[in-house]
Amino acid sequence: MPDSLTRREFAEQLALVAAAPFVTEGLGTWGAGLGMALPSPEPQAPNPEPSALAKALAEGIRLRYGDRLTADDLKTITQSIENRLQGLERLYRVSLANGDEPDFVFSVYRGE
Repeated sequence: MPDSLTRREFAEQLALVAAAPFVTEGLGTWGAGLGMALPSPEPQAPNPEPSALAKALAEGIRLRYGDRLTADDLKTITQSIENRLQGLERLYRVSLANGDEPDFVFSVYRGE
């Protein structure tokens, strides 16, 4: 039998990859232990007031799940949304050339 992934193993690995940002969110230097080159950290001033978009998204969460959330939960959720929006803005600032390739290229395993 060839050394290939079963559906279950593939699903487990996919779940691990999907969960990685949430697991490593508070670690800061997410790739340091893996020997990855880390981007230079940008100095970030703590933003005491979340943006209007972050507030609007958090309001949607409050309307849907407000009976299960405390004020501290909503504050944490709003700040988390704001942090992700700021990360998105930093991602948009990265310039890519037309010839830049992705980190990996998916190719289907067709057997031997």
